Amino acid sequence: MAGVTVRNPRLTFWHIAMAATMAALGFVIIAQTRAGRELSSQVPVPTRNVYALATLLREEREARVSLETQVTDLRRKLESYERTASEGRSMQEAMGRELETLRIALGLKGMRGPGIVVRLADPKTQLKGSNPVTVSYQDIVAVVNELWAAGAEAIAVNGQRLTAMTGLSQVGGTVVVNLQRLSGPFDIVAIGDPGTLEGALNIRGGLIEGLRALGLTITIARREGIIVPAYKGTMTFDFAKPTE
Repeated sequence: MAGVTVRNPRLTFWHIAMAATMAALGFVIIAQTRAGRELSSQVPVPTRNVYALATLLREEREARVSLETQVTDLRRKLESYERTASEGRSMQEAMGRELETLRIALGLKGMRGPGIVVRLADPKTQLKGSNPVTVSYQDIVAVVNELWAAGAEAIAVNGQRLTAMTGLSQVGGTVVVNLQRLSGPFDIVAIGDPGTLEGALNIRGGLIEGLRALGLTITIARREGIIVPAYKGTMTFDFAKPTE
């Protein structure tokens, strides 16, 4: 038939396939182009800078480890110093307490506490034709020894503290204590349990009863607030030396 064109179906399918392939290729090209633009828009990081940053990070980590080690060492030293200081304070406190105890034992510290006051006085009247009866230093020593034996912790005679080095003597009518001349009446003050001290002196047939029989006037009084002063003299050792 004239004027009628017959198309080959194979050619038509090839054209469709080719068009589809071109469209897909164009899509891929467009996608790659856009991806390339996005990548090109990012700030490039040179490889040299990356290495520098890595080196800096490593150095920072090493410095941190070094500082942590120093902090640990300083904490240990601080703990050691604090422990040493604490031990030093404990030792100093112990030595202070021991020194205070020695000062008390030597009579170098004034003391206060309960106790008794023993007054020794000459007779109010003397018998005519007989030797006068007076308080001697032996009488004072005897009373003092009784008080020490009864547990007295501190003793003084007319304000003179008695220590391990105190010697009593007599010159004429005066008693010498710590190289000081004392006149009667003699007040012997002793700190300790008042009942025990008084009971030791008032034993039947004891020292006080015998002194009273001689004619001496003796009174014993309990006190709650006795003060025994500190030893005022000096202690020197010319011959005695401490042993090793």
